[in-house]
Amino acid sequence: MHGFLFALTLATALGAAVMGGVFYGFSVLVMKGLAKVPAPEAIRVMQSINRSALTPAFMSVFMGTTLASAALLVWSLVSWDGAYSGYVVAGSALYLVGSFILTAGYHVPRNEALDKADDAQAQVLWQSYLPDWTRMNHVRGLASAAAGGLLIAALAVA
Repeated sequence: MHGFLFALTLATALGAAVMGGVFYGFSVLVMKGLAKVPAPEAIRVMQSINRSALTPAFMSVFMGTTLASAALLVWSLVSWDGAYSGYVVAGSALYLVGSFILTAGYHVPRNEALDKADDAQAQVLWQSYLPDWTRMNHVRGLASAAAGGLLIAALAVA
């Protein structure tokens, strides 16, 4: 693995690891903190956080890693190299499914539902939102970190 493919794999591994850290920190710090305050306050803070996530600083890493994972997946399938392609395919696919698809298909709809709910509806939603959202956030954190590890393994065997 040389040149651009090496650089893209390294950047994607770092992006996946960063996202794994973000999701991990969110689960073990932010969500645990929100669980300790009254629900109306926690809901308002979570709504604010969800809106604040749509910034270039966050989205460039999240979406950049998604696009790079997709490119690496295709590249590795088209130009298979037995030494490292399996790691690249596994790491890229894991990030795409465990981070991007899980976020788009699970977290975003719940975030939008919480954001659109009136106070009474939000109180009801929050009872399941907090534990369920956090549980699935653990999954995307682990998936992202593992994806980063697999991509680093690809670089090590290349």
